Amino acid sequence: MAAKHRYRIGRRLEWRIRKLLEQHGYEVIRSAGSKGKWDLVAVKDGIIRLIQVKKGKVQRHKIKDLLPLLATPCVLSREAWFYVGRGKIKVVRNDGMDWTRLLITDAEEDLKHGSRTYNR
Repeated sequence: MAAKHRYRIGRRLEWRIRKLLEQHGYEVIRSAGSKGKWDLVAVKDGIIRLIQVKKGKVQRHKIKDLLPLLATPCVLSREAWFYVGRGKIKVVRNDGMDWTRLLITDAEEDLKHGSRTYNR
């Protein structure tokens, strides 16, 4: 099967699942043609679903291939990024322990150290 044909099938399935999620109140972002880990990101009432869309029967060997992806722990960080001029970008997020306390960092420092250091 040609790669272009497989892409079209996958895209069609992603749109079908996206439509279903939206009918149930989710906001959905599709990662078009990214070849990344997640095809869809769906958000509703504080629930975030990272979704990999596959075609075909649910079979043990297929699930086994997906286990590393499904078992990987996630860290959720809700952030706002501000461009403040002269190439400077600030990241604003809440403290992971005290939800009323905001942390403001430079984007470069944040990315160098990782958001985990700021959320602990």
